[in-house]
Amino acid sequence: MPERAFNTEFWSKPFVQDLPKDGKLLYTYLKTNSHCNQAGLYVITLATIAFDTGLAAADLPSQLSSLKPKVEWYPEDNLVWVKDFLQEQAKSPKFIAAALACIKIDQVSDELSTEFHMYNEQLLQSANIQPPISLTKRECVIIRDKFCCQYCHKELKSAADYEMDHIIPKISGGKDNYLNLAASCRDCNQAKLDKDPQEAGLAPPRVSSFHASQALFILKNNPKIREKWLSFFPERGGEVELILNNIEQHQSILTQDTPLSASSSSTLSKSKKGVEVVKGKGELSSEEKEIIQRIVKLKGWQADEDDVPWLQGLRSEFPGFTLAELKACVDYYSGRAPPKHKGIWKNRFRNWMIKKREFEGKQRPGKLPTTKELEEGWE
Repeated sequence: MPERAFNTEFWSKPFVQDLPKDGKLLYTYLKTNSHCNQAGLYVITLATIAFDTGLAAADLPSQLSSLKPKVEWYPEDNLVWVKDFLQEQAKSPKFIAAALACIKIDQVSDELSTEFHMYNEQLLQSANIQPPISLTKRECVIIRDKFCCQYCHKELKSAADYEMDHIIPKISGGKDNYLNLAASCRDCNQAKLDKDPQEAGLAPPRVSSFHASQALFILKNNPKIREKWLSFFPERGGEVELILNNIEQHQSILTQDTPLSASSSSTLSKSKKGVEVVKGKGELSSEEKEIIQRIVKLKGWQADEDDVPWLQGLRSEFPGFTLAELKACVDYYSGRAPPKHKGIWKNRFRNWMIKKREFEGKQRPGKLPTTKELEEGWE
């Protein structure tokens, strides 16, 4: 998003006037930097902010917190949300539609997407844009867990016997994300209550990261699961088509080990072994094929037909994005929690190459930065 409006009354607003010098700089930067999209909700690392603004990276967490409620920061995902950005910038329904597209492309969490729609509800209504009807987290968890209790492994036969359980209780600091949620029967849930599984004498469930788009894909392609879902949530009967239409944005949610091949078609096909293969657009070089084979195995990466054009676009912008750079970036993040979705990986790769270019141009012209130099520039 290269251009945006900036209201000169910004400086006379009480919130801005009360900010210290560094706070004014940071708030202005978050509205005007090149990572900011039409939604004002985007991925950016502390290292990038520090590099661009000259602010100390160690001070940024407290400085970002001081910008509440105008700015929300989600450190786990390196997400920043400038909450009034869309309302300030939206001049037409096309701009609003582009902002909503950013939310879909980046695949932000279901909760944050819902919060974004609610916060901008009046603006969306004025543009005659209705928030999409989507699945709740409670629905997604039981679909992911195949309608089975993840503690005793018995089949859940009715909604009355289903509880969505926080594996690590919220009272103990447990988070409200899919890696800490499991389908539970009422008996196991009552035995556990606010205890850890071990404290309750239960085996910790093995759960995986998930996204509503995966649940939609399952419902659309598995009639038995769809029938059971409707038996648990009969109020959804009149909304089935509206909900399943959301799958148009997520046609191919595949496993991490799904191989990827390129061709002129953008449809799914079956390989000789019966494994689904996504076909993208354009011809791939041998190195690009190796890169694709690597990225689809990354945790949190959900392979689809957009992977090939995304990679070719990235390599067009950064010809130096080679298999070696991919490995270096992945190795750097190996000690961190796996991303929840591939949008975070994409931003990691792009930011890695931006940082490398910055080091080449500003610190050691004509020479490649060392691994140590790159790491010192990252949080």
